[in-house]
Amino acid sequence: MDPRTLGRPVHLLRHFAAQLREDLAAAFHAGFNRRYRANFQVGEVTMAPMESTAPPGRWLAYGTSLGRIGYALERRVLLSVLTYRYGLADGEGGAGAAEPPPETVTEERLSAMLGLQLVNALAARVEAGAGDGEAPRQHEFGPLGPAGAPRGGWLVRTTVRETIHDVEGALCFALDDAWMARLLQKLAPERRGKARAPGAPLPARLHLNLVARLLQKHLSLGELLDIRVGDVIPVSLRATDVLIDDSRLFTATVAEHKGKLCLTSFEDAE
Repeated sequence: MDPRTLGRPVHLLRHFAAQLREDLAAAFHAGFNRRYRANFQVGEVTMAPMESTAPPGRWLAYGTSLGRIGYALERRVLLSVLTYRYGLADGEGGAGAAEPPPETVTEERLSAMLGLQLVNALAARVEAGAGDGEAPRQHEFGPLGPAGAPRGGWLVRTTVRETIHDVEGALCFALDDAWMARLLQKLAPERRGKARAPGAPLPARLHLNLVARLLQKHLSLGELLDIRVGDVIPVSLRATDVLIDDSRLFTATVAEHKGKLCLTSFEDAE
């Protein structure tokens, strides 16, 4: 069980991701498709905890008093945006070139500006939450500059494709723990401010199925083929593995009590 998701409404993230996709598509449509006759399309948005680090790329970070959000847009898409925004002739922006041109100050400024716009769209969708009627909190992001690939937190990923020039690349956001907690809080407004009815303690209400793996015996293929009806396979009961699902959590000793096998002397598994 991942402690980052335990007891939290992560099942609602799929609906949030679908809404975020619409917001990002609207941002590209208003900013580039309608204005410059481009055709940027946003793919499905996925969300997942980062196991180690985010995908490599040129990451920019934006911060508020709440926390920070990272942003990375694959360069081929950024160059396509640059081509449309500054009215360059077909191919001059380097979006479809075999050897992309060196990075320029103009490209850096455009990346920072576009990142701020998209991060604000993400924050607005977080604040919209489940539509609980609460006034959305306003966030003023400050650019924190280039950053290494974020570690931990949650990764929000989608693809952006410009169909006219057949350019496609990844668009990623990295939410830190504070922003992810804010999102999950906004997705479950009914849990806030309501007193819970008294009930049994959590250990009494949480039911888990324990599976005891009594023994294992390793046989070679030859020994297995030589087994005949009536043969006895010698075994000995030692420490028994105790599992929940497929996770080995304890070891225990098998004992007999009134004709029944019981487990005793539980110890944490290494």
